[in-house]
Amino acid sequence: MIYTVRLLQTGFFMLLLCTSVYGQNPYSNNIVAGYEERKKQMIAELSEKTRPDTIRANALIKVINTALINKQKKELMPYWEEALTLCRKLSYPKGLSRCYIWKGYFHKGASERSTANIYFDSAIVISDANPGEQHQKNKADAYRGKGFNYYEQENYYKALNYFFEALKGYETLDKTNSILMHEMITNIYLRVNNMEQATVYAAKNVVLAEKNTNKALLVQAYTQLVDIYLIRNELLLATVYLDKIKPYMPLPVEVMVNFSYYQGRGTVHYRKKEFDSAFYYYKFANTIAENNGHLLNKAAGLNQLSKTALQMGNLALAKKYADENTLASENSKSKISKINALLNLSDYYHTTGNFRKAYDLMDQSLRLKDSLIKESNINQINTLAAAYESNKKEKEISELQNEKERQSSAVKQKSLLNKVFIISIITLLLIGYLGYLNFNKGTQLSNNQNELQRQKIKQLEKDKQLLSVEAMLKGQEEERSRIAKDLHDGLGGLLSGTKLSFINVKENLVLSSENSKLFDKSLSMLDNTIGDLRKVAQNLMPEALVKFGLSEALRDFCDSIQSASGIKVVYQQFGEIRKQDNTTEVFIYRIIQELVNNAVKHAEPGEIIVQLTMSPVKTCITVEDNGKGFDQNILSATKGAGMTNINYRVQYLSGTTDIVSDPDNGTSVNIELKA
Repeated sequence: MIYTVRLLQTGFFMLLLCTSVYGQNPYSNNIVAGYEERKKQMIAELSEKTRPDTIRANALIKVINTALINKQKKELMPYWEEALTLCRKLSYPKGLSRCYIWKGYFHKGASERSTANIYFDSAIVISDANPGEQHQKNKADAYRGKGFNYYEQENYYKALNYFFEALKGYETLDKTNSILMHEMITNIYLRVNNMEQATVYAAKNVVLAEKNTNKALLVQAYTQLVDIYLIRNELLLATVYLDKIKPYMPLPVEVMVNFSYYQGRGTVHYRKKEFDSAFYYYKFANTIAENNGHLLNKAAGLNQLSKTALQMGNLALAKKYADENTLASENSKSKISKINALLNLSDYYHTTGNFRKAYDLMDQSLRLKDSLIKESNINQINTLAAAYESNKKEKEISELQNEKERQSSAVKQKSLLNKVFIISIITLLLIGYLGYLNFNKGTQLSNNQNELQRQKIKQLEKDKQLLSVEAMLKGQEEERSRIAKDLHDGLGGLLSGTKLSFINVKENLVLSSENSKLFDKSLSMLDNTIGDLRKVAQNLMPEALVKFGLSEALRDFCDSIQSASGIKVVYQQFGEIRKQDNTTEVFIYRIIQELVNNAVKHAEPGEIIVQLTMSPVKTCITVEDNGKGFDQNILSATKGAGMTNINYRVQYLSGTTDIVSDPDNGTSVNIELKA
């Protein structure tokens, strides 16, 4: 939940970053206030500068820089067009670069990222050709704009690259933007779960902010470091920076920072099991969220209030906040908030003894979490593909635009020289020929660079997919392990205790023969329930896998399938017996479990053979049955969750799958893993 709040703050500071390009105060009470007054003042100054020179060009740029949002920029577009025309006529690179950057942010605000990047790239080319601090600052602004484009597309690796380029220009020229770039870099490392680098850049940000006179920047830097230390559960360090923030609380404008401070204080006390103090600070944070209408913050605050009240033993208050949390999460349209609300209610019902209700709520949260993971994976894959296509199209457009400008320049030069000396025509043709040869060579180099870039993008896409698959599968296994433990230790223990209680009651009662039979039948049903519960817990996380390793767990699984279904299941292991890491063993077990269950459920076999073969560098899995088989064309058109999960795990372990099956001829699945 701390991370959710951080995302909200990131969005706010991104908007402030964009406005600071044009020299506005990034922490004004209202970033669009005073537009009419600023515009009127700059237009009045422009009216005094009538000569078509660089002074008028700079005045025009000041006029367009009074606009902070696209609605205002559209109104000032005629001034931008005059500024661009004048800067081109005067060959004024500084003004031309600022015009391109302004138009780039305009298209970025309209989500026209490919067009925005063309203008940013043009500004970068001009700045590279003209040394000086102002051009260095312009280049940093352009790189930052490109970074935001890719950040908004969740292409964090490219965004990080451009933010680092922007930081190079800001470090010596613009301390405020340097601080804000450190914050964006920290946020990206948090999003890709690189806590080590996130901590490094958050700490650098604090050092810079402490030297800055803007206290809001300082508090923001401290708050970011607190969030990181809370994620890492380093409570002492989190408390140190919370104490540094305390003198500035509450800030009059930074509502989200205020919320984060009190929520952070509450979290420190909660993890120390100081629940009364935690409740006090969570209550304060929730009041801030309610007063300012931030639904996600409100849901986060109510979630912590309910959990804390439950720890305090105040069940009525815990239920009240849990119900309010459910309503707030629905209104916020946030799946993460809804998952937390469902788990919160599940904890409440578990504490009050309503295990069925607790289980149902936990099941709902798991389903919602699975859908969120799948949706996130799909979005990440689509985003990477879109980013790749956008980058490809951007390069094509840029090359065409450069070619057009070169041709236009050559025509003008030729026309001028024809009026002076005829001999210049020969010189121009020679220059053109040499330029043509140079252009061909440059095009070839550009094509080679583009091919390298495409290969790099494909590798990044693959790495991103693997990260998504790893996060999804590990999350599933962690949830299965937790639920299995809760069922076995919690509900299983409770049912066993209930059975013993019934037995003791029977020994102290005098029952008729008929009632005694009914009582024994009830005990038998309770035994069956306990047995079924243990089977569910065993399927979620096999105890044999944890205690005895993969081979014994698979042998137990095959024996249990044979006993339950009456189908002969033969398990065989070949090659060396070696210990693998826990994640790999769990994934191999899940693959075989899914394949065997599919055979039992769909193939109607008389016999199933499971083989596990290990060599020093790879693992091979074979599952064969003599069932009714199937048409593989039907399988390719089916989108079942079982085969999808198998494919995810095989992909994670860098493996391949080969399925051989025909109707009435059984099925053989062969999987080779580099594990």
